[in-house]
Amino acid sequence: MPNRDYTIERDGRGRERLVRTSSNRERGSHGRARSTRELLNEAEEREEELKGEVLSLQARLSYAQRDNWQYQNLVNEHRHCRNLRGELEAQVREVRRLEDLLTDEEDTTARLKHKNEELKEKYRLMKRGNREEEFKLRYEEKRAEADLLRRRLAERDEMLALAETRIADKNRTILYLKNYLRSHGFHVGD
Repeated sequence: MPNRDYTIERDGRGRERLVRTSSNRERGSHGRARSTRELLNEAEEREEELKGEVLSLQARLSYAQRDNWQYQNLVNEHRHCRNLRGELEAQVREVRRLEDLLTDEEDTTARLKHKNEELKEKYRLMKRGNREEEFKLRYEEKRAEADLLRRRLAERDEMLALAETRIADKNRTILYLKNYLRSHGFHVGD
């Protein structure tokens, strides 16, 4: 039985395959024994192919490492973004609070400006001569009205005093009559 050996060869696409040889010497494509020079050339070609594959694998490894590094950077940035998001939300809340305060202050300022304008207008009208006359006239009207109310109040006080006097007189009369009736033996309730 002949000694059969197996070798691994790669095809043009880089896939490996198992090839069976019938002797210790490899046979050429025409069945003749290959020389050392041919084997050396094939080995050098194979070495060049392997160097190309190593360079290709190194490039792929480099790309994979770069992608991994970029992925780690993205993960770190994502973690950092979460912290920034929290800070940003806090700043947004603070800005909204300040905007509300600003709106309140603007409303207050607008009201005060309006009031100031009204007061300026009143002051301007007061400085004019005819407005002063109007105020004097109104003052005299109010003074006359106050005098009238004082007179009515005095009349009312007089009427109250007169009514109190009448009531006191009637009370004395009632008291006198009760005492008179009692003195004559009549029973009078209080």
